[in-house]
Amino acid sequence: MFEKIIAFFMSIISFFAGLFGVEVFDSSLHKYEDLKYGTHERQVLDLYFPKETDGEIGLVLSIHGGAWVAGDKSSYTDMAKSLAKEQGIAAATINYRYLSENTTMSDILDDIEAAVKCIKETALSQGVTINAIITTGHSAGGHLSMLYAYARNDVSAIPVKAVVSYAGPTDMLDENFFINNDLGVQNVEMLLSWATGETVTQATIGNFEEQIKEVSPLYYVNKNTVPTIINHGQKDTIVPYSNAVSLAAAFEAAGAEYIFNTYPNSGHGLDADNAISSETDNQFREYINTYLK
Repeated sequence: MFEKIIAFFMSIISFFAGLFGVEVFDSSLHKYEDLKYGTHERQVLDLYFPKETDGEIGLVLSIHGGAWVAGDKSSYTDMAKSLAKEQGIAAATINYRYLSENTTMSDILDDIEAAVKCIKETALSQGVTINAIITTGHSAGGHLSMLYAYARNDVSAIPVKAVVSYAGPTDMLDENFFINNDLGVQNVEMLLSWATGETVTQATIGNFEEQIKEVSPLYYVNKNTVPTIINHGQKDTIVPYSNAVSLAAAFEAAGAEYIFNTYPNSGHGLDADNAISSETDNQFREYINTYLK
């Protein structure tokens, strides 16, 4: 069953690989591919930024999805190259250790933190200061984009200024994860257990409320939370639409900046509402112009 779920996520990742167009690369860009930021085989990243800059630029950091147990940075490589060339900014895409019995969500956040430090140091070696980040990703990547920005920004080597999330989980306590979810109850339980380092089941989830809140972006939202674009399909059967509704409500209550885009005809892949997709692409570019330039 879990192999089928991974195959499903890989098909979605392929869709998002073309989000910002076809592969673009030329000699005007610095290129670092499979750059190691740690000793584990998954601790590698790709980084691109212009050779000609004024010395300070922003970064779009793309984090791949795949239920935290699959996927690869290559799904965002073409997008990163395009952004670096067309927007004149830095762009990176990273791998991270998959969730497992030995790797928790906190470990993955440690990976992102280490990757950001590596990106900063690599750019500085070329006389370039990366001074701001927009984190983005789909599904698990959207979740990690939010969780890192909300929970780790105070220790990030480069400050996160905004987030763009596509179908990212926000509230792991949402009971709708256990209702008609294509992942299946056992897989949801397994992912929650690996994420928290506890043995979580549908019946015992209430015993681990604090641990689950720690891996849920929703519970970090306050008036100082970075601006976030929330994109979610109303027919999502992987990450409940209620997750996005709750996050938007939390932003509204906190008085923090957000944009909430509902895709009424789309499921987890966000692939059935072309007009909305075009609008959210424009919003993404506006965030780049506002927070990275």
